[in-house]
Amino acid sequence: GSSYVVPQLEEVFFRSFLYRYLISADFLNISLGSFRLGAFIITSVIFGLEHREWLPGILCGMIYQWLVIKNARISDAVTAHAITNFLLGLYIVWQGQWHFW
Repeated sequence: GSSYVVPQLEEVFFRSFLYRYLISADFLNISLGSFRLGAFIITSVIFGLEHREWLPGILCGMIYQWLVIKNARISDAVTAHAITNFLLGLYIVWQGQWHFW
C-alpha cells in the first residue's frame, strides 16, 4: 500500500491538483511543467507537514515537484515517491524503527 497506492494518490493530489490550483482555479489549463515559486513552496510545505518527519517531507516534496515540472508528467514523481516509500519500508523493518509507521 505505502509503496503503490499512497504515492499515486498523494502525487495526483499535491503535484497535479494542488500545485496547479494554487497557480489558477482553472487548474486544468495549467501545464504540469509550469513553475511558480509560491505554489512550489506552499505545496512542498503542506506535503511535508503531513508527514511525521516534516523536514525530509518538505525536501521530498520539492524533489517530487521538480520532477513533475522538469518533464511535465506526474509519473516521474509517483515512481520516485514509490521508491522512497519502499526503501523507507525496508529500513523500518530491517532496523525495527517502527515509529516511522
